[in-house]
Amino acid sequence: MVKHKILPIPHADVGEVLGLADTLYGYRCKTKVSFLADELQIDMDDLGDVVDMAKLLGIVASRKGVINLTLFGEALSLGNIDDKKKILREKMLKIEPFKTIIRLLKKSGGEMERDELVDTVSKKFLIEDKAMFLKLIIGWGNYTESFEYDSDEETFVLSPFLL
Repeated sequence: MVKHKILPIPHADVGEVLGLADTLYGYRCKTKVSFLADELQIDMDDLGDVVDMAKLLGIVASRKGVINLTLFGEALSLGNIDDKKKILREKMLKIEPFKTIIRLLKKSGGEMERDELVDTVSKKFLIEDKAMFLKLIIGWGNYTESFEYDSDEETFVLSPFLL
């Protein structure tokens, strides 16, 4: 997997990753990355981040320019929205930096101020672009219902699913 210099996770949101999985499923679960970039009219660097995030989650595997959907990725593509949320939530418990964020929220009683959370995570992971990092973790947390972000209070709140 590529080392991400600005963020501790690939710069890819939930919609992009799920879209990749659904597109691959439509191509019988396997295709060339270059073909996919052309078909989707996406720059290879941008597609690379989406592929890296999908790999991190175990949705895809790639080798020598060919990308294929894993069995997990196929199951994800076939699931309804509630299934997708639950499956991805379970994956997030095992991968960084989400694992650390969820652990911090549990340790703090289920709620933590934004700046405190980001500062604490920054001690473990290099985060050069905090605004982008926040956008990504808020998106993934909200979609998977792992945690929510209260913009009025500027706090993260752990989901009842994980308490």
